[in-house]
Amino acid sequence: MILTLISCKKEKYVTEFYPNGNIKLKVQIDKDSIQNGTYEEFYENGELKSKTNYVNGKISDSLFNFYDNGTIKEKGIVKNNFQNGWWNYYRQNGSLKEKTEWIIVKDSLHKNQSIYIDQNGKIKYDESSYFELKIPDTIYLGKNFAKFDYYSNFNVYKKLMYVVVENQYSEREIKLDTFGIEDNDLWFGVYGYKKGKHNIKGQIVEELYEIKNIDNDSAIGTVSEHKKYFEKKVYVSEKNN
Repeated sequence: MILTLISCKKEKYVTEFYPNGNIKLKVQIDKDSIQNGTYEEFYENGELKSKTNYVNGKISDSLFNFYDNGTIKEKGIVKNNFQNGWWNYYRQNGSLKEKTEWIIVKDSLHKNQSIYIDQNGKIKYDESSYFELKIPDTIYLGKNFAKFDYYSNFNVYKKLMYVVVENQYSEREIKLDTFGIEDNDLWFGVYGYKKGKHNIKGQIVEELYEIKNIDNDSAIGTVSEHKKYFEKKVYVSEKNN
């Protein structure tokens, strides 16, 4: 059953009910019947299932999903109807079990990093794949060094790793500089071409070489590529003499 309710503040809601009379869905709409405002979905037992906010028919804020016992299940930001940035996922007892970074790459949702956490709150490194950038908030005109820590759950026959950075050298010149990574020497270069705010963008690329046995006398090799994207806003300054 669908009912439309209008409050004293002229706020309009579309409300749907379960057969037992409990609210199933409560959606705020505008005069043109477009979702604008709060969105709440409930379990049949009355517990809140999902909550967010809409602007012009699209989710424009944090999305919260809950278990039917009232504890939070997952939360994060939604942008253009896609998960965006870091999302937290919880067990039914309320403990954090996973943190995942979602980004949009070529109009598709991409899982960029994942950190899995055990019941004791410790990172499960054998299942996680993530990085920690070590780029200072202020860099200087010209060449600068940057670093990262990297954790990967890929256990393969052979792995090559490199970093690709979009370095800008002038108003008209942007180069994709590639820095090979060997023996866990996790350094790469960034360039500051003029003073002021600057956005550093790049990719950490893993080329994975796997060998799979077909039978006792033969095997097949496969190559796959995994990319992790990074971006950081910095300030470019002159070096102090």
